[in-house]
Amino acid sequence: MSRFDYRIELFNIYELMLHNVIFSVLSGGEASQVKISEYQFERLERDLTQATPIQVDFLVREAMVRLQNELYIIEPSLTECMDQCRDTLVQRIVNTAHSRSMHALILTRQEERLKPLEFSLNPDDHLSDIELRKLLAEIMKSDKKEDKALLIKSRLYSLHDYLDVFESDSLYGDEYEAVFVLFGDTELAILAKIVFYEELRSDFLDFETIVSDSSGSDDDWRSHYIEFMQGLDADRLRSIEKLINMIDYEEIKFY
Repeated sequence: MSRFDYRIELFNIYELMLHNVIFSVLSGGEASQVKISEYQFERLERDLTQATPIQVDFLVREAMVRLQNELYIIEPSLTECMDQCRDTLVQRIVNTAHSRSMHALILTRQEERLKPLEFSLNPDDHLSDIELRKLLAEIMKSDKKEDKALLIKSRLYSLHDYLDVFESDSLYGDEYEAVFVLFGDTELAILAKIVFYEELRSDFLDFETIVSDSSGSDDDWRSHYIEFMQGLDADRLRSIEKLINMIDYEEIKFY
Protein backbone atom coordinates (compact mmCIF):
# COMPACT_ATOMS: atom_id res chain seq x y z
CA MET A 1 0.00 0.00 0.00
CA SER A 2 1.39 3.38 -0.96
CA ARG A 3 1.86 5.94 1.78
CA PHE A 4 -0.18 9.13 1.65
CA ASP A 5 2.09 12.14 1.24
CA TYR A 6 0.05 15.03 2.57
CA ARG A 7 2.64 17.55 1.35
CA ILE A 8 2.09 16.55 -2.25
CA GLU A 9 -1.67 16.59 -1.82
CA LEU A 10 -1.61 20.03 -0.19
CA PHE A 11 0.53 21.38 -3.02
CA ASN A 12 -1.84 19.91 -5.60
CA ILE A 13 -4.78 21.61 -3.90
CA TYR A 14 -2.83 24.88 -3.72
CA GLU A 15 -1.93 24.63 -7.41
CA LEU A 16 -5.53 23.86 -8.35
CA MET A 17 -6.85 26.85 -6.39
CA LEU A 18 -4.19 29.15 -7.82
CA HIS A 19 -4.98 28.10 -11.37
CA ASN A 20 -8.68 28.80 -10.94
CA VAL A 21 -8.00 32.21 -9.40
CA ILE A 22 -5.85 33.07 -12.42
CA PHE A 23 -8.63 31.88 -14.72
CA SER A 24 -11.02 34.12 -12.78
CA VAL A 25 -8.78 37.14 -13.39
CA LEU A 26 -8.37 36.22 -17.06
CA SER A 27 -12.15 36.07 -17.49
CA GLY A 28 -12.83 39.43 -15.87
CA GLY A 29 -13.49 38.15 -12.36
CA GLU A 30 -11.98 39.13 -9.04
CA ALA A 31 -8.62 37.95 -7.74
CA SER A 32 -10.41 36.57 -4.67
CA GLN A 33 -12.84 34.51 -6.76
CA VAL A 34 -12.19 30.79 -7.13
CA LYS A 35 -15.39 29.52 -8.74
CA ILE A 36 -15.67 29.83 -12.51
CA SER A 37 -19.11 30.14 -14.07
CA GLU A 38 -20.04 28.61 -17.41
CA TYR A 39 -20.17 32.11 -18.88
CA GLN A 40 -16.60 32.76 -17.73
CA PHE A 41 -15.51 29.38 -19.09
CA GLU A 42 -16.95 30.18 -22.52
CA ARG A 43 -14.97 33.42 -22.57
CA LEU A 44 -11.77 31.68 -21.46
CA GLU A 45 -12.14 28.89 -23.98
CA ARG A 46 -12.70 31.38 -26.79
CA ASP A 47 -9.78 33.64 -25.85
CA LEU A 48 -7.23 30.99 -24.93
CA THR A 49 -7.84 28.66 -27.87
CA GLN A 50 -7.30 31.57 -30.25
CA ALA A 51 -4.13 32.82 -28.52
CA THR A 52 -0.61 31.84 -29.52
CA PRO A 53 1.72 30.29 -26.89
CA ILE A 54 3.49 33.65 -26.53
CA GLN A 55 0.17 35.43 -26.00
CA VAL A 56 -0.91 32.82 -23.44
CA ASP A 57 2.35 33.35 -21.52
CA PHE A 58 1.80 37.12 -21.55
CA LEU A 59 -1.83 36.85 -20.40
CA VAL A 60 -1.00 34.50 -17.53
CA ARG A 61 1.92 36.67 -16.40
CA GLU A 62 -0.30 39.75 -16.40
CA ALA A 63 -2.97 37.89 -14.42
CA MET A 64 -0.37 36.72 -11.91
CA VAL A 65 0.90 40.26 -11.39
CA ARG A 66 -2.62 41.53 -10.83
CA LEU A 67 -3.29 38.67 -8.40
CA GLN A 68 -0.18 39.42 -6.36
CA ASN A 69 -0.91 43.15 -6.31
CA GLU A 70 -4.57 42.85 -5.34
CA LEU A 71 -3.91 40.30 -2.60
CA TYR A 72 -0.70 42.03 -1.42
CA ILE A 73 1.44 38.93 -1.90
CA ILE A 74 5.08 39.97 -1.40
CA GLU A 75 6.65 37.04 0.48
CA PRO A 76 9.55 35.90 -1.78
CA SER A 77 9.08 32.19 -1.11
CA LEU A 78 5.40 32.43 -2.01
CA THR A 79 5.90 34.52 -5.15
CA GLU A 80 8.61 32.09 -6.29
CA CYS A 81 6.25 29.16 -5.81
CA MET A 82 3.54 31.03 -7.73
CA ASP A 83 5.96 31.69 -10.58
CA GLN A 84 6.70 27.97 -10.84
CA CYS A 85 2.99 27.20 -10.97
CA ARG A 86 2.57 29.91 -13.60
CA ASP A 87 5.03 28.29 -15.98
CA THR A 88 3.31 24.93 -15.53
CA LEU A 89 -0.09 26.50 -16.14
CA VAL A 90 1.05 28.19 -19.36
CA GLN A 91 2.21 24.86 -20.77
CA ARG A 92 -1.02 23.15 -19.74
CA ILE A 93 -3.13 25.85 -21.35
CA VAL A 94 -1.20 25.57 -24.60
CA ASN A 95 -1.59 21.78 -24.62
CA THR A 96 -5.30 21.73 -23.76
CA ALA A 97 -6.10 24.59 -26.13
CA HIS A 98 -4.47 22.65 -28.95
CA SER A 99 -6.56 19.57 -28.15
CA ARG A 100 -9.72 21.60 -27.46
CA SER A 101 -10.12 20.08 -23.99
CA MET A 102 -10.26 23.16 -21.77
CA HIS A 103 -12.89 21.59 -19.52
CA ALA A 104 -10.20 19.19 -18.32
CA LEU A 105 -8.15 22.13 -17.05
CA ILE A 106 -10.70 24.69 -15.85
CA LEU A 107 -12.99 23.69 -13.02
CA THR A 108 -16.35 25.35 -13.51
CA ARG A 109 -19.10 25.89 -11.00
CA GLN A 110 -21.79 23.28 -11.49
CA GLU A 111 -24.78 25.16 -12.79
CA GLU A 112 -27.85 24.82 -10.64
CA ARG A 113 -30.37 22.52 -12.22
CA LEU A 114 -33.48 24.25 -13.39
CA LYS A 115 -35.87 24.09 -10.48
CA PRO A 116 -39.54 23.43 -10.99
CA LEU A 117 -41.50 26.64 -11.36
CA GLU A 118 -42.51 28.09 -8.03
CA PHE A 119 -45.66 29.44 -9.61
CA SER A 120 -48.02 28.45 -12.38
CA LEU A 121 -48.57 30.50 -15.53
CA ASN A 122 -52.06 29.07 -15.89
CA PRO A 123 -54.69 31.68 -14.89
CA ASP A 124 -57.05 28.88 -13.89
CA ASP A 125 -54.78 28.03 -10.96
CA HIS A 126 -55.33 31.29 -9.09
CA LEU A 127 -57.10 31.65 -5.74
CA SER A 128 -60.73 32.61 -5.47
CA ASP A 129 -61.50 36.20 -4.49
CA ILE A 130 -62.46 35.08 -0.99
CA GLU A 131 -59.26 33.07 -0.53
CA LEU A 132 -57.15 35.97 -1.78
CA ARG A 133 -58.83 38.46 0.56
CA LYS A 134 -58.20 36.15 3.53
CA LEU A 135 -54.55 35.82 2.58
CA LEU A 136 -54.12 39.58 2.20
CA ALA A 137 -55.62 40.06 5.66
CA GLU A 138 -53.11 37.60 7.12
CA ILE A 139 -50.25 39.36 5.35
CA MET A 140 -51.31 42.72 6.76
CA LYS A 141 -51.41 41.31 10.30
CA SER A 142 -47.86 40.00 10.10
CA ASP A 143 -45.18 42.32 11.50
CA LYS A 144 -41.96 40.81 10.13
CA LYS A 145 -41.05 40.98 6.45
CA GLU A 146 -39.60 37.45 6.55
CA ASP A 147 -42.89 36.09 7.92
CA LYS A 148 -44.84 37.91 5.21
CA ALA A 149 -42.55 36.54 2.51
CA LEU A 150 -42.79 32.96 3.76
CA LEU A 151 -46.56 33.25 4.11
CA ILE A 152 -46.88 34.43 0.52
CA LYS A 153 -44.46 31.78 -0.74
CA SER A 154 -46.23 28.95 1.08
CA ARG A 155 -49.77 29.90 0.06
CA LEU A 156 -49.46 31.06 -3.54
CA TYR A 157 -48.91 29.02 -6.67
CA SER A 158 -50.28 31.15 -9.49
CA LEU A 159 -48.31 34.00 -11.05
CA HIS A 160 -51.66 35.76 -11.33
CA ASP A 161 -51.99 35.65 -7.52
CA TYR A 162 -48.46 36.91 -6.97
CA LEU A 163 -49.17 39.91 -9.17
CA ASP A 164 -52.44 40.56 -7.33
CA VAL A 165 -50.58 40.52 -4.01
CA PHE A 166 -47.84 42.79 -5.37
CA GLU A 167 -50.46 45.34 -6.44
CA SER A 168 -52.57 45.08 -3.29
CA ASP A 169 -50.54 47.55 -1.18
CA SER A 170 -50.02 44.84 1.43
CA LEU A 171 -46.23 44.99 1.04
CA TYR A 172 -44.00 47.98 1.71
CA GLY A 173 -40.36 48.83 1.08
CA ASP A 174 -37.93 45.97 1.59
CA GLU A 175 -40.80 43.52 2.13
CA TYR A 176 -40.86 43.11 -1.65
CA GLU A 177 -37.20 42.13 -1.64
CA ALA A 178 -37.91 39.55 1.07
CA VAL A 179 -40.25 37.87 -1.44
CA PHE A 180 -38.01 38.27 -4.50
CA VAL A 181 -35.03 36.73 -2.70
CA LEU A 182 -37.03 33.50 -2.30
CA PHE A 183 -37.51 33.19 -6.07
CA GLY A 184 -35.24 31.16 -8.33
CA ASP A 185 -33.81 32.44 -11.61
CA THR A 186 -36.76 31.13 -13.62
CA GLU A 187 -39.31 33.07 -11.57
CA LEU A 188 -37.21 36.23 -11.74
CA ALA A 189 -36.93 35.77 -15.51
CA ILE A 190 -40.71 35.55 -15.87
CA LEU A 191 -41.15 38.75 -13.85
CA ALA A 192 -38.49 40.37 -16.04
CA LYS A 193 -40.59 39.53 -19.09
CA ILE A 194 -43.38 41.59 -17.54
CA VAL A 195 -41.38 44.47 -16.04
CA PHE A 196 -38.97 44.96 -18.96
CA TYR A 197 -41.34 43.94 -21.75
CA GLU A 198 -40.72 46.95 -24.01
CA GLU A 199 -36.97 47.02 -23.43
CA LEU A 200 -36.60 43.30 -24.13
CA ARG A 201 -38.26 43.74 -27.51
CA SER A 202 -35.20 45.72 -28.58
CA ASP A 203 -32.28 43.71 -29.89
CA PHE A 204 -29.82 46.52 -29.21
CA LEU A 205 -29.47 46.10 -25.43
CA ASP A 206 -28.33 43.16 -23.35
CA PHE A 207 -30.26 42.34 -20.19
CA GLU A 208 -27.56 43.59 -17.82
CA THR A 209 -27.65 47.00 -19.51
CA ILE A 210 -31.45 47.09 -19.42
CA VAL A 211 -31.42 46.45 -15.68
CA SER A 212 -28.64 48.90 -14.84
CA ASP A 213 -30.14 51.69 -16.99
CA SER A 214 -33.67 51.31 -15.62
CA SER A 215 -34.80 54.27 -13.52
CA GLY A 216 -37.78 52.61 -11.87
CA SER A 217 -41.50 52.46 -12.49
CA ASP A 218 -44.74 54.11 -11.43
CA ASP A 219 -45.79 50.77 -9.95
CA ASP A 220 -44.32 50.25 -6.49
CA TRP A 221 -43.66 46.52 -6.89
CA ARG A 222 -41.99 46.99 -10.26
CA SER A 223 -39.67 49.65 -8.83
CA HIS A 224 -38.67 47.34 -5.99
CA TYR A 225 -38.17 44.47 -8.44
CA ILE A 226 -35.86 46.65 -10.55
CA GLU A 227 -33.95 47.71 -7.44
CA PHE A 228 -33.59 44.07 -6.40
CA MET A 229 -32.33 43.06 -9.85
CA GLN A 230 -29.81 45.91 -9.85
CA GLY A 231 -28.33 44.37 -6.71
CA LEU A 232 -27.59 41.03 -8.39
CA ASP A 233 -24.13 40.25 -9.74
CA ALA A 234 -23.36 40.05 -13.45
CA ASP A 235 -23.18 36.24 -13.53
CA ARG A 236 -26.66 35.92 -11.99
CA LEU A 237 -28.10 38.41 -14.48
CA ARG A 238 -26.58 36.49 -17.39
CA SER A 239 -28.12 33.26 -16.09
CA ILE A 240 -31.50 34.97 -15.86
CA GLU A 241 -31.06 36.41 -19.35
CA LYS A 242 -30.60 32.92 -20.79
CA LEU A 243 -33.91 31.88 -19.23
CA ILE A 244 -35.64 35.02 -20.48
CA ASN A 245 -34.72 34.08 -24.03
CA MET A 246 -36.37 30.69 -23.51
CA ILE A 247 -39.68 32.08 -22.21
CA ASP A 248 -42.53 32.76 -24.61
CA TYR A 249 -44.32 35.92 -23.52
CA GLU A 250 -47.54 34.56 -25.00
CA GLU A 251 -47.62 32.09 -22.12
CA ILE A 252 -48.05 34.94 -19.63
CA LYS A 253 -50.14 37.29 -21.75
CA PHE A 254 -53.10 36.91 -19.40
CA TYR A 255 -51.46 39.53 -17.21
